[in-house]
Formats: sequence, C-alpha cells, structure tokens
Amino acid sequence: MNVFWDRGYHDASLPDLLGGMELSRGSFYKAFGDKEAVFLRALDIYIEDAVRDMREILKADVSPVIAIRNALLRYADLSSGDEGRRGCFAVGTATEMLPANPEAARRIASLFRRLQDLFADAIVRGQKAGEFDEHLDAQAIAHFIVSQANGMRVLGKAGSSRKQMRANVDLVMKLLS
Repeated sequence: MNVFWDRGYHDASLPDLLGGMELSRGSFYKAFGDKEAVFLRALDIYIEDAVRDMREILKADVSPVIAIRNALLRYADLSSGDEGRRGCFAVGTATEMLPANPEAARRIASLFRRLQDLFADAIVRGQKAGEFDEHLDAQAIAHFIVSQANGMRVLGKAGSSRKQMRANVDLVMKLLS
C-alpha cells in the first residue's frame, strides 16, 4: 500500500513493489497475479481502515455535534504537516485512476458513499437530539462534508496549515447549527 500511496499506481514499478512487499517475483505473481490485483487489494485495505476509523469517531459515545467535529478535526490533522503533504491514498487514486479504471472507480465511489452515510446518520441523530436544524437535508449536508474533507486532503498536499484546516472545520460546524 505504501509504495502505491507514495508513488501512485503508474509510477510504482515491479521492483518497487517487490522491495516494499519483501517478495520474490515468483511469489508475487503466485500470490497476486499482477500489479493491478495488488493495487486493488491495497486500496481495499485502505478503504476498510478509513471507514472503520470514521465509524469509530462518528459513533463514539459523545453527542453527534462533538462526534462530527472530532471527525472533521481528524481530517484537518491528516491534511496538514508532513501527513498532509503525503495526501490521501483514496484521493490520489481518484485523481490518477478515475474514470479509466472501473474497479478503482467502483471502490472509490463506495468509500465516499459509505463515509457520506456515516455522516448522514450522525446528522440525523443530532437532529433528533436537537443539536442540528431539523430542516437540514442530512444526505446533502453529509455529501458536502465528505466533499469538504476530501478537499482538505487535496489542499494539504499543497501545504495548507493546520490553522487553515481547523478554520474549515469551524465553518462546516456553523453550517450545521
């Protein structure tokens, strides 16, 4: 995963992958078949980790407004400093591989849908608890939040600061009130 994350799919050579995985050429082909299969497996692992992490934050035993803020702060932290300049594996995949690779496109679309559903669920819980405006369209706001979060990941590659990212979080939270 790290080889693809750091170099991208097209610039990750077979020797890079073999070194990163500590496999011989024969073992690589026997276990995975080809470069694309390894890439898609790495993407699947990244996606499952990302969804699990966001689910844990958004379903934590805190109020929905705090859970959403914590989730957005997580994105802000991932989008600044060295980690921010590294970027997001999913966003990098989307910009490099979509729409040309249907399997990657399906996975990335699924990731963003799953994240949107997690945020929408937290918004609905917040509406029921009286923390958010009950007239807000939870899916539309969740789509906006996922868009904003991934936009922060892109801006982080260009060196946006943690202060700038946290200001974005404050703006999104104002939208919900």
